[in-house]
Amino acid sequence: MSKRKQTKPAPAPRPQQKKTAAPAPSTVHRPPAFAKASAGKPSTVKNAWIVGLLAAVLGFLLYANTLNHDYCLDDFSSIKENWVVKGGLKNLDLIFSKEYRYGAWNSPGSLYRPIPLALFAWQWQVSPDDPHFAHLFNVLLYALTGWLLWVTWRRILANYPPVLAAIAVLVFMAHPVHTEVVANIKSVDEILALLFCTLSLYSIWRYFEKNNGGWIALAVASYGLALFSKESAITFLAVFPLTIWFFTDKSIGRNLSLSALMLIPAAIFLAVRQKVISSQPAKEIYSVLDNFMVEAANQGEKLASAFMMCGRYLWTLLAPHPLIHDMGYPQLKAVTFADWRAVAGFLVYAGMGVWALMHLKKKHFLSFAILFYLVTFSLFSNVLIQIGTSYGERLLYMPSLGFALAAGYVLCKIFKINDLNQIWNPNGKGAAIWGIAGILLAAYSVKTITRNPAWFDSGTLYMADIGHSPDCAKLNYHLGLELTKKGIDEPSGTVTDSTWVLKGIDTYSKAIQLYPQYHDAYGSRGLAYFRLKKYDQAFNDYQQSLKHRPGDAKVLSNMGFIYFLRGQLDKAEDVYRQSIKSDPRFVDARRNLGAVLAMQKKYPAAIEQWEEALKFEPNNVTLLNYIASAYKDMGQPEKGQPYLEKVLRLGGK
Repeated sequence: MSKRKQTKPAPAPRPQQKKTAAPAPSTVHRPPAFAKASAGKPSTVKNAWIVGLLAAVLGFLLYANTLNHDYCLDDFSSIKENWVVKGGLKNLDLIFSKEYRYGAWNSPGSLYRPIPLALFAWQWQVSPDDPHFAHLFNVLLYALTGWLLWVTWRRILANYPPVLAAIAVLVFMAHPVHTEVVANIKSVDEILALLFCTLSLYSIWRYFEKNNGGWIALAVASYGLALFSKESAITFLAVFPLTIWFFTDKSIGRNLSLSALMLIPAAIFLAVRQKVISSQPAKEIYSVLDNFMVEAANQGEKLASAFMMCGRYLWTLLAPHPLIHDMGYPQLKAVTFADWRAVAGFLVYAGMGVWALMHLKKKHFLSFAILFYLVTFSLFSNVLIQIGTSYGERLLYMPSLGFALAAGYVLCKIFKINDLNQIWNPNGKGAAIWGIAGILLAAYSVKTITRNPAWFDSGTLYMADIGHSPDCAKLNYHLGLELTKKGIDEPSGTVTDSTWVLKGIDTYSKAIQLYPQYHDAYGSRGLAYFRLKKYDQAFNDYQQSLKHRPGDAKVLSNMGFIYFLRGQLDKAEDVYRQSIKSDPRFVDARRNLGAVLAMQKKYPAAIEQWEEALKFEPNNVTLLNYIASAYKDMGQPEKGQPYLEKVLRLGGK
């Protein structure tokens, strides 16, 4: 640590002056290579701005090959098949007052993320059904994250070698585990949550520099936006005081009083979320297909299984190959602590936690990096609470920043870097430290760029991952959906290539073999048989599906069509009514029920069903034509004229 330059010797030390020598043993210890923590403005470093620009450009270039991608995976329930989102910003009241997937299905949920949905609604309004526009936003927001991470952590780590923050930010931006976040439109919630949390940290440090209350107001507001983007931002309630403790000399009282301000947006968010989630008629029930730990016989098995997966997450951070979006049941099953993977996971995480806490008072940098990872990962671990998934690489997005910070620190320690004024050639070892960092960044970048094409659409993703998770029932089911689509003309529902449909049926059958109670697989296999005009086999599969999940709206509607073809209109009407009872927002069932009623010359009842369906799909040309035709059959064509005019405005016939 360098001494301040003085023009002449001081006659006597003044009580208020701080010593410039090394701290006495009784003071807080910090790694000797680095200076004492404070909250000052970072020292001027030549061309430091290049790191922020490089991080942003790197983030954009790494994901430039996703800009032409289609919708994939959860994009359908979040955007493509979400009637609330497709209604644009006029549905903001629904977006902020309903559960995340309210517009996609009628089952209860536990997610509340209105800001991403509002973004999707705006994107759909500006450029309807345009995934390329949405992908561009993901990439640009990710690039912005890179720049903001640099300007923020450059300030937070002002008394550490700037090369540490530079390497950490670049490692974070290049890490391949982020492909699921950036390449999948839906996961913009992860990007927004970290972006706004980082802006809060930046604002806090600017407040330390300027002592201007406006910066604190921005920090509080930004944190609120993070929470309404994704619930996991709540973990930053611990990150804020930890960061202030490690990297400033603020007193504990000052730290806690400042951090307590973040409880304001947190309390508002939790209150709003509770009101929205509790207003649902039932509570969400997790399926073993989404989280295999549901099948655990007791709490011990749940914990053992959770720690096994914690180990898997950490390994993915260290060695991100192969990357895979789903490793569900029965590819993975609940285990006990007799399984070495569970024991290893527990020992590693317990060891990390104990070591970090032991070095907390010393403010060791690695203690902070470990605690950042553990805190931000805690809600996803299934250790504290059980969540709706057992594995998802997207869940490592925020925690991976802790890993990146640790990587920057370790490299600085290896090369004994303590230069506070150089990024590109610190301590004259620029070639060495940047050479190693460059190799890591190159490896990560190659993996990221080559993984991105798997996320082109759902079909490419499932085909890329099935080899790494061949016994995952859910993955087989979704692959079956995509294979079947290849042989069917979607608008008409007619088979164009039965070979693909039969491949889909085989894949559905494997999913059923892996999980015999798989109601969705029975229902979709039944629909595939229906497309092949094998109605008896289709009907049998529909019955099996309803046996395992009575009241499935889609299966009931599909069964109704078979009754319709058999001329059993009464039975068709009955199952269609059951379908809309299960899901009042199911447009297909209301359309078909209306058709059955019209065939029975119950025109007013038919129109009532079609009008109700128009609330969810106001531009559905088929419904508009049906209503106009019904009024004509009733001898009231003038009442149907407005519907025909709307059809013409929409470009239909």
